[in-house]
Amino acid sequence: MILDNDIEILDGLEIAYIRTLDYIVATDLHLGYEDVMGSSGILIPKASLKMIKDKIQRAYDRFKPKGIIVTGDIKNEFSEVSLGEFNELYEFIRFLKDLSLDMIFIKGNHDNFIDRYKDAFKFKSYDQYVKIDRYLFTHGDVDLDISDIDTIIMGHEHPAVTIYTKVGAKRKYKCFLYGRCNKHRILVLPALGYYSTGTDLNIIPKSQILSPLLRRCNIDKLHAILIDGNESLDFGELGRLRYI
Repeated sequence: MILDNDIEILDGLEIAYIRTLDYIVATDLHLGYEDVMGSSGILIPKASLKMIKDKIQRAYDRFKPKGIIVTGDIKNEFSEVSLGEFNELYEFIRFLKDLSLDMIFIKGNHDNFIDRYKDAFKFKSYDQYVKIDRYLFTHGDVDLDISDIDTIIMGHEHPAVTIYTKVGAKRKYKCFLYGRCNKHRILVLPALGYYSTGTDLNIIPKSQILSPLLRRCNIDKLHAILIDGNESLDFGELGRLRYI
């Protein structure tokens, strides 16, 4: 699926590809999540990192990009680093390095410690955002001056849509949000982390939106591109999905 003649979404993946930049973009990996939950007595399978690597590999095989941009929350804990996060972060960066990808990391509100690897692996990291050509890449957790920006690409919100069946059962789908936000285009990426299932944006009130950037938008006018198995499907404007 191609958006705006420059942004491509590969079916079934929470990853976008920017043609003119030759970079893939992902967000909200939350590496080490299983280890952090285990330390609280909640044991879940260690599946997320493997799935993240598999999905990035699929995007790499499809586009052969020169680099990757991760727009924040690469690790999971806020104020410390668990052993599991330490190990998974190392393995993830090593994986990207083995693919010979240029790495640009924008630090999210979970991303203390990332700079410890910067010199050894020679990647770039930015505290809040980076502007490249007509794009602003940001995590989305802080408000920014976007007056001279054409297109915003962000994470943080973990967008998802919940749809109810006639018998009252419900199913949640991760989704991209894409469209016009006042004078700008905006693309909100779904979380790449397996256990980050997302926020039901067609159900919650606007007052519960996390990102100050997204709160500027009329989100009901943004298109929800749902991920269902190996497909990515444009379900139209989010506002319509409030009644499904």
